Amino acid sequence: MRHAGIARPAALTALVVGLIACAPAGSSAGSSFAAASATPRPTATAAPTPAAHAAAIERFVALATGGELAYRISYRGDARASADVLPLTGTLDVSGADFASSMTYDFSEEYQGLGSFKVQVRGVGDEGWIKRPGKLWADIKGYGPHHSAVPFKAVEDVRDVTYLGPDTVDGEAVHRISVPGAVLIHPNTIPFDIVKEKVDSTELEVTIDGDGLPHTGTWSLRGQARVGGGVGQLQRVLYELDLVFSKVGDDITIERP
Repeated sequence: MRHAGIARPAALTALVVGLIACAPAGSSAGSSFAAASATPRPTATAAPTPAAHAAAIERFVALATGGELAYRISYRGDARASADVLPLTGTLDVSGADFASSMTYDFSEEYQGLGSFKVQVRGVGDEGWIKRPGKLWADIKGYGPHHSAVPFKAVEDVRDVTYLGPDTVDGEAVHRISVPGAVLIHPNTIPFDIVKEKVDSTELEVTIDGDGLPHTGTWSLRGQARVGGGVGQLQRVLYELDLVFSKVGDDITIERP
């Protein structure tokens, strides 16, 4: 997944060398339609009808805007900064408008001896905190709704949801939708001296069942950031993740650190 022919930025390499010195010793989608026939033949799960997907979206919007929906997202993918490709895994717990995120960036494939670094972010009410590798929890200055990692925060009514078509998850007929404004992970979580981070666009696709409950999804972010305390090279940043929802509707409590 490396980008051949792109030189590694000097500022990023210098930062990584310093960081090494200080470092401590999924589903396939598809759909099929059962043909009506008097002759017995293998059948597959019937695709949802147009009326069914409209009703599912209405139920999803009611859940997303109700202020009580709780769930966990487990994700896997990578973050790219210029020529560097960093495997990324983590979880995101959501309860209403509160969230707790834990992500691990793996530098071992790009920088031998560096290893992995865990970053945590929480938002409770109108307060937010971040915990960087080797650091204590710190307040997120000026924390507001734009800092929230809650994926459905921008959904207000059915007009905010785009229907993408029928899908299947583990043999169950579902509906694939997209929603705007989801920033599950911000580029400022990359474990370097990152400044002037900017999110250009995001894309979140989710599969929901007939009750509007989320099952799986994909998420991507395109943005930019400058490495090296404001003097390094401005780099393009790309995140691409596969998502799995679990504990939907469970009692999940997000606590202040």
